[in-house]
Amino acid sequence: MYQGSLAYQLDGSQNAWEAPERSSYTLLQGGNRDALVRQDATSALSAFVKVALTLAVVFTVLGCVRVALTAETVNLLRDINVAESTVKRARETRTELSVERSALSSTDRIQRIATENYDMVYATDVDIISVTEDEMADEFDGESEGDLGFIDDMLDASDADSKASLA
Repeated sequence: MYQGSLAYQLDGSQNAWEAPERSSYTLLQGGNRDALVRQDATSALSAFVKVALTLAVVFTVLGCVRVALTAETVNLLRDINVAESTVKRARETRTELSVERSALSSTDRIQRIATENYDMVYATDVDIISVTEDEMADEFDGESEGDLGFIDDMLDASDADSKASLA
């Protein structure tokens, strides 16, 4: 039988012609330039993305640190302002109190209050009583420790002398 014909026999005695096993294209192994270029571009793009993300994270962290430092500085300045105003009020109060103390401790004022309100006068004579240890010992020998009547006697004598000097 002739094998060169691609026709089928109509009687069905022959199986359908089978084409030889051969692919329509050929796969060549080797340097596929397009794939290599895409691989280089992909690695360059991933490196760029990594660098961009790293820079974004660094700038975000620096921004947060900057905001935190600014907030802390503002709080510190506010605390300093409060402390300065407290010191200023304390100084003003100290000045007011020193003026009031000066006015209240004036000797003219004290003398006026003593003479007008309490009928006090300046002493004309000064009586000085000196008591020596021997005189005190003599007084204690005759009396018990709980009886201090000798002091009352000395004060009465002193009052009598001062009334006599005023009259």
